[in-house]
Amino acid sequence: MKHLHFSILLAVFMSMTGAKAWAYDIAVKNEDGVTLYYNYINDSKELEVTYYTKSSFYNENTPIKGDVNIPETVIYLNRQRKVTRIREHAFDNCSGLTSVTIPNSVTSIGVSAFNHCSGLTSVTIGNSVTSIGAWAFVSCGRLTSVTIPNSVTSIGKGAFSECHSIIEVRISDLEAWCNIDFDGYASNPFNGSKKTHLYLNDEEVKDIIIPEGVTRIRDHAFYELEGLTSVTIPNSVTSIGFRAFAFCRSLTSVTIGNSLTTIGEDVFYECSLKKVIVKDIAAWCNIDFRYFSANPLYYSHCLYSDENTEITDLVIPNSVTSIGYSAFVSCSDLTSVTIPNSVNTIGAYAFSDCI
Repeated sequence: MKHLHFSILLAVFMSMTGAKAWAYDIAVKNEDGVTLYYNYINDSKELEVTYYTKSSFYNENTPIKGDVNIPETVIYLNRQRKVTRIREHAFDNCSGLTSVTIPNSVTSIGVSAFNHCSGLTSVTIGNSVTSIGAWAFVSCGRLTSVTIPNSVTSIGKGAFSECHSIIEVRISDLEAWCNIDFDGYASNPFNGSKKTHLYLNDEEVKDIIIPEGVTRIRDHAFYELEGLTSVTIPNSVTSIGFRAFAFCRSLTSVTIGNSLTTIGEDVFYECSLKKVIVKDIAAWCNIDFRYFSANPLYYSHCLYSDENTEITDLVIPNSVTSIGYSAFVSCSDLTSVTIPNSVNTIGAYAFSDCI
């Protein structure tokens, strides 16, 4: 009787406070037969996908298995609601989950949403998602394919950490990709596997031409992208972020536009650069290299005016008044430099190791 009395009191208390004995508001079976779990959000007008477990979000015993297509809308008790969010930890430890398709109605993926989904092999993200939370796909060791839409503007810390099997990342807009705010290298799906290739509209990208209109390439944008052999930076780009092309080990050629003002540290770290093509030496002299390793010449050792013409006898244009810090560092193929009367300052390490 004491146990029953406690249960009754607990039920009354939960009824009065609105507390739940489970982690979800409703459970609804998809057309494909998979039951998903939802919470009401936005004054019960919308739904978020949530976790199954009653005691915590760790889903070792979850019934969610196989290929899951999250629906755009759910009908429950004769009322239709849109699914707009995937809650943090929603599929945490769903080892039986093999693929997931996130619909266009969803705008955000929460922290650790697919954490340790060890059986997950592919993810397709709908074109309304703007943010992917920290550690969203951490330790999805069998994940081989990821489709990321143009709508994504931020990917949180570690979102793809320890995903060592990703071989393809699919996008449809290179300009949108350049503008994603990656919170560290492990938020980029290229990181980790050393064999990840980029596909733009189903065609592999080996020679990247950054679209005109892009004004900056963010930190870690192409970090550890396999198969990338050349990059062309247009005149619209003014800055390249920290380690944007680091560990692109097949990258041999980069063409620099005439509007660059800053290049972050280690942008081309561990690349195999052979050519740095600079068509406007005056503009090059004014670039703010945040560290000597920001300069691609530090790795290539040779400067070109076009694809086939190496500059060994450098003539600084008369319009130049200053040569910036480490502007021609390690350009060891240079044999002579002519500096005009217009130049009044030469920055530290400007010609360091030009042997």
